[in-house]
Amino acid sequence: MIMEIIIGVIGIAFILLVIFLIMTLLRLRRFIKTADRVLTKADHLLHAISEPTVELIQNSNKLVMDVKKKSEALDVIFRPLYCLKKERSEEPTAYKKISEILELVIEGVQLFSKIKKEMK
Repeated sequence: MIMEIIIGVIGIAFILLVIFLIMTLLRLRRFIKTADRVLTKADHLLHAISEPTVELIQNSNKLVMDVKKKSEALDVIFRPLYCLKKERSEEPTAYKKISEILELVIEGVQLFSKIKKEMK
């Protein structure tokens, strides 16, 4: 009789364990479905955000390259002025005449106009 009671208790405990495990697995299944939906939405949002960002970076790179080319072209204009500054720093007492400075500026403007026409 005691053996039959023990086997009955073990059987009931096993049935309760199986029911508990089934309930736990069903909850886990619902949680995984929800997590899958959330991750899918996050992936779509990330993709939507990253496309404009990549486009912005590409446009920024193009802009930087354009500015770099134009600054190199303008360097030709300002090179005589750099030489003038260098000469001044070597000889601080020997001042250039205003007309010479104006001639350098006029030459720079002419070079700029010439470069601008070539770029068009």
